[in-house]
Amino acid sequence: MKRLCTLLLVLVCGLSACKKNKGGCAAQVCTDEFASVGIVFTNSDGSAVAVSDIEVINLRTNKPVQRPPMPPNVDYVAGFVLLANDNTKAEFSSAGDDVRVSVKSNKTGQVKSATLKIAGGCNCHVSKVSGPDNVAFD
Repeated sequence: MKRLCTLLLVLVCGLSACKKNKGGCAAQVCTDEFASVGIVFTNSDGSAVAVSDIEVINLRTNKPVQRPPMPPNVDYVAGFVLLANDNTKAEFSSAGDDVRVSVKSNKTGQVKSATLKIAGGCNCHVSKVSGPDNVAFD
């Protein structure tokens, strides 16, 4: 009888420790890598250009995308705009959302836009589904 009570106690404790997946995503095995999605803005000759007034809009929700902070080893790269990483993948659907990126050249004041499709959601990692890697100012 003592064994049965102990077994029942262990089962009750074990089952009560289980929690439902609140994210609505199916269980999956993911790699330990950390993914990021970005875009590079250049001059017409291909050299990097400093940009400002960066605006990133998710066209599905029509809301601004909360961009992740630039890691220290990437911060110095002129023209590179980090759009998303695995910390912000919840802002995008699993199938991918069209995202419009608009920036202004610090040198000329010209505004340039590009549209990319970024997937996140229940996927293991954020990824660029389609769109340019580089966008050149005229």
